[in-house]
Amino acid sequence: MSKKIFVAMMLAFALVIAGGVKAEAGEVYVGTYSDGASAYLLTHTISGGRGNFSCTVRAGRDYIHYSFWHASGGPYYRNDWPAEGYVYGSGSPVAIGIWEWVNSRH
Repeated sequence: MSKKIFVAMMLAFALVIAGGVKAEAGEVYVGTYSDGASAYLLTHTISGGRGNFSCTVRAGRDYIHYSFWHASGGPYYRNDWPAEGYVYGSGSPVAIGIWEWVNSRH
């Protein structure tokens, strides 16, 4: 009887883990642009590591590619629009949202 309970618990645990991984795939809200457009990070587009990565954000029908890197003691970014600068000094809540979301997961 205890073997069945153990198997059931392991199955439940596996489903929770698989569900958690699946929940992170897709789009994650990372902020709002100054024009009021909501920005969603396309999590499947993230490539690289914590201090140096690229990704794509969807804002309505627009897709914006971002690159992030760590230099001179802090994180910097550049995107297609073109906007660039120090993540925390740029006034871009989207850049901050992307940086913090990616670095909290990797």
